[in-house]
Amino acid sequence: MHRPRRRPKSHGGAILLSVTEQQNRPLVGVGVVFIRDGRVFLAQRRGSHGEATWASAGGHLEYSESLEDCARREAREELGVEVGELRVLCLSNIIAYDRHYVDVEFLGDIGDQEPVPNEADGTLEAYGWFPLREPPEPLFEPMRLAIASLLSGHWYHGSDQEDQTVAHPD
Repeated sequence: MHRPRRRPKSHGGAILLSVTEQQNRPLVGVGVVFIRDGRVFLAQRRGSHGEATWASAGGHLEYSESLEDCARREAREELGVEVGELRVLCLSNIIAYDRHYVDVEFLGDIGDQEPVPNEADGTLEAYGWFPLREPPEPLFEPMRLAIASLLSGHWYHGSDQEDQTVAHPD
């Protein structure tokens, strides 16, 4: 039986979505990748989707926060580093770990600072600098796509990564 979708209720010009409708919408993820001497900094994820995969700092974009501010905040909270210059690395439409994300990854400049996972934050554990072409497995899906972008020059990854990669316009 086909049930018509209920339209969201309007309240003073604003659209109110049910909890179910909000949960079915993609989230925005933002990450920041650090490269030094041909190596990428990675830490193992703990207590979140993508458990035990390898990634860098990242998290959810907060309301009214810029993408750049989010990347810097996540790096500071998770790894204790202050990020200087940021450059967009890739944009991805990711459906993995029973979630749907639009993900933006940046390359971040941290100079000679050494990232160390914040024990109080508890989302990252084992960590280190790994050869860019030989990272530990398994990689967190956004990190896998970020590394693929670094190696290929492609900056967009659609939900069908094989068919929808696009070369960076630089």
